[in-house]
Amino acid sequence: MSNEIFAELENKLDSLIEEVETLRLEISDLRQIRDGLKQEAAETDERLQKLLGMFDRLEESAAL
Repeated sequence: MSNEIFAELENKLDSLIEEVETLRLEISDLRQIRDGLKQEAAETDERLQKLLGMFDRLEESAAL
């Protein structure tokens, strides 16, 4: 009886350890995706600021 309980506990612990390892890998992947999206957002913002600056210059030159 005692051996069966230990075997069951061992199996559950193995399953939990595998699940934790899988979740850690998923977290790592998601962090990489997040970092890539942050970089992309920063680049997009920079490009938009540049375009807005061009419109500002165009308006300034039209006012002259």
